[in-house]
Amino acid sequence: MKPDLLNAPGTGPDALPPWAATRAELGEVLVGLADVQMRSIVTTRMAPAIYLLCIAGVAAINLYLAALVFGYSTPLGLVWALLIMPVLFVSGVVVVRVALEVILSIFRIVVYMESLMDHVVTLKGQTETIMDRTEIIDLPRIQFWKPRRPKSTVSNEGGE
Repeated sequence: MKPDLLNAPGTGPDALPPWAATRAELGEVLVGLADVQMRSIVTTRMAPAIYLLCIAGVAAINLYLAALVFGYSTPLGLVWALLIMPVLFVSGVVVVRVALEVILSIFRIVVYMESLMDHVVTLKGQTETIMDRTEIIDLPRIQFWKPRRPKSTVSNEGGE
């Protein structure tokens, strides 16, 4: 049986080849970087590249420190390269990942708040027009509670 190519992900009339999609994404990032007034957020699109650069930086720092320790002493350099450097590399990658995810979460909150404000403005406009229309039409008011009747003073006087 042949796989269903029409329903496979990445296929169809709107799908681009991977190189074209990457090129389009890079073009959007470059246009966003040229936006001096900061109207669009491109950090979320640049996050994978930032993450890879930070991992490369953590690796470079670890290799530099290993070279320094090897220059000081070969046995210490071996201990550094085999024990300490892997732990520092993984720790550095974890710190970079957590920091980047926190930053991206903040950006997502900002985007959601902007979207929420757009919805609030739309709803406010709709409710104001509804309120204006109901003031023109005389609608009956529904009373959901009954007013309390004052207790008659006759029953109190008769009991005493």
